[in-house]
Amino acid sequence: MEKGWKKFVGLCHQEESATKLDALLHLLLTPEEQEQLGRRILLIEELLKGAKTQREIARDLKISIAKITRGSNNLKLIDEEMRTYLLEKLVK
Repeated sequence: MEKGWKKFVGLCHQEESATKLDALLHLLLTPEEQEQLGRRILLIEELLKGAKTQREIARDLKISIAKITRGSNNLKLIDEEMRTYLLEKLVK
């Protein structure tokens, strides 16, 4: 499983064209997986902003409190460099 994940990350990293990357991700991910990944990004963005309660995020993104808690716990595990990167890319 790890070998496949590394190949996936490497393949995504090599692609410089957003259009080709989008096509690749549409090939590799089901519509449901694409939606889940999109919601995960929006969740991380909202958690980093810190402007909404978990209940508000759950309502707005139509996800469970448990998923929000997992996302929040995962954010506690990242280093400062990754937090800064996410703030720059998602929150701006």
